[in-house]
Amino acid sequence: MDEITAKGLDIDQGMVLRMDDRLYYGSDAIHALALISSRSRIFNRINYWIFRSRIFSVWFYSILRFFRNQLLKLLGKTKINNLELPNNQKF
Repeated sequence: MDEITAKGLDIDQGMVLRMDDRLYYGSDAIHALALISSRSRIFNRINYWIFRSRIFSVWFYSILRFFRNQLLKLLGKTKINNLELPNNQKF
């Protein structure tokens, strides 16, 4: 978590993947996961099909993140706030 925070990556706004000593953030993370996952099961095939394109990953990831944030706001969840930003406790 210290490395993620030091790089200024806000985990409340995007997922982080560490692979081969490199950090992937947001749509880049989901794109990388889609490319390395097996396609042996239906979920993995669908995931690969949706996120194999970097451009489509950016677009679709933004939509998924928006709805995730709205759901967390509706549920009254607090943010992790790893960057310790002021007035950034609630979604």
